[in-house]
Amino acid sequence: MNFSELIINEDNATFNVNETKQQQQQQPDEFVIFITVQKVLGYVSIKLGIPGNILSAIVWLRLHVASKNSSAVYLAALAINDLVYLLIKLSYELVYNMGGCFGWLCYCHWFLIYSTTHCEPALVLGFSVERLIAISCPLQVRCMYSYQACRERGKGEFSRTPRRLGGGGTVAHKY
Repeated sequence: MNFSELIINEDNATFNVNETKQQQQQQPDEFVIFITVQKVLGYVSIKLGIPGNILSAIVWLRLHVASKNSSAVYLAALAINDLVYLLIKLSYELVYNMGGCFGWLCYCHWFLIYSTTHCEPALVLGFSVERLIAISCPLQVRCMYSYQACRERGKGEFSRTPRRLGGGGTVAHKY
């Protein structure tokens, strides 16, 4: 065995046995691990999130659910917002992996991604305020009726004239 390759000092006084010419296994960089985990979790969230948000929006937008529960409208809006975000993120990933994002397409993707990202806290705030009002003033509730429902209930229950809420043939009556 030739130790001349291991010599560090020219006078042969010291040498390092650990420095050999053999290939050592390199440990993966933490940044590479982070990027890999981020990509895997991103694709898993896209794969599970798109069908999940579609089903959630369908459930919350059913007529008998949305008409009885005002929170269903906010939850359906959140599901649709998340669905739009995931679809835009998926299209961005596809365009980026096919050769890069440049020009107006990249600006459009980022505008839509930031728009949906900033819209979600506003929806959550609206949902929270609506729940706060429902909890703090539980007896001051307004019911929405169509004209058909008002006619079916009869004139005896409505001693006052209901107030119009705007187009669409709905009236509100305070209990």
